[in-house]
Amino acid sequence: MRLSTILYTRINCGFRQVVKTLKVINDVFDGVLGKIPCHNTIENWVKKCGLKVYETAGDSLGGTKYAQITDESMMIGSEKLLLTLGVPAEHQGRPLNCNDVSILDMAVAESWDGEGVGRQLKTASKKVGRDPLYVISDNASIMNKGIRCAELNHQRDISHSLGMFLERTYKNEPDFREYVKLMTEPKFKYNMKKMAYLLPPTQRTIARFINISGWIKWSSNMLDVHHTLRAEERTVFSFVPANASLIDELSEVTKCINNIEYLCKNNGLSKETVGKCREQINKRLLCGNSRMILLGESITKFLTEEIKMVGADTAHNNSSDIIESLFGTYKARKSPDKLNGVTSFILFMPIYTKLCDSTKNKKFNFKAALEDKRMSQIDAWVQDNLTQNLVQLRTKCLRRAV
Repeated sequence: MRLSTILYTRINCGFRQVVKTLKVINDVFDGVLGKIPCHNTIENWVKKCGLKVYETAGDSLGGTKYAQITDESMMIGSEKLLLTLGVPAEHQGRPLNCNDVSILDMAVAESWDGEGVGRQLKTASKKVGRDPLYVISDNASIMNKGIRCAELNHQRDISHSLGMFLERTYKNEPDFREYVKLMTEPKFKYNMKKMAYLLPPTQRTIARFINISGWIKWSSNMLDVHHTLRAEERTVFSFVPANASLIDELSEVTKCINNIEYLCKNNGLSKETVGKCREQINKRLLCGNSRMILLGESITKFLTEEIKMVGADTAHNNSSDIIESLFGTYKARKSPDKLNGVTSFILFMPIYTKLCDSTKNKKFNFKAALEDKRMSQIDAWVQDNLTQNLVQLRTKCLRRAV
């Protein structure tokens, strides 16, 4: 039971692949594992363990100061998943990882509003027995309102916040818009031709300004090597040296943004960190043009506001990267059927965070978890917490025609 559950949670494979792995181990070691369970049995074990971990998630945070991280996913079928995590309030001297996470609440709805988010934050707090010191989330209006409705302190995510300031500064600037347009055009004309190896990286449609470092680095590198290219290549990418001043400006901006993110994620938000961030702003932004100065002033104001809730000798977490990582893990492992919404498979998430560390999985009592939970309890939890997805509605509707 332990081996099959850990194989599934620690290795990116399906339940049938776990069965194949166990059979290979049996073949090599003369049937040491005995009778191999079927894939449905292993799936049930994962769900039972996940439900056990989920129901007791607040226990590990009972005697410590903690914070919450909350966010909603993109559409999963016709639903959105709202996830609330419990993490240490004090920064650990490194970025947060799965070992630090307890999944306090998982809720689904067709859409979320501020009141709904606030209710789920309160539900998560009840699992621990008290309110968190603060809540980390992005700057979405729904999340902002939800945290206000729950009457909790809001620590804004550093990456989303800096991306928001970048967007406000550059999104509507004519030279920026024109350069983005020029950079996009070669991808459609030359993506199957010999010079395709030089094409810029794909720009994200959503949250573009959180992930602009890739194409700005490409632009800077192309600026350096443009004179070494073949004549035809120089012609196609002539827009790069034509925008050299903009590229140099954006390179300085992204260096400053990346340095601030690195300081906050690795050292935590503290008075010392804010001091180092201001040094970066003074060095790279406040000595630049009017746009760079405006951006530097916006970031400085943001840091000044955020540090108000941090004590003199403490450091807070202010990154929600870990929740984005968990959303990605769930989407990669769930059914590829786009009609599938959030199913009982979501119970994989709590056990995934529990078993990602070798020390934690050695302490976890699989036998007690499987004895304590029944399939009827999983069905009851699904009935109370999830909704019918589009696959279930389709099956139910078409069955009437038989």
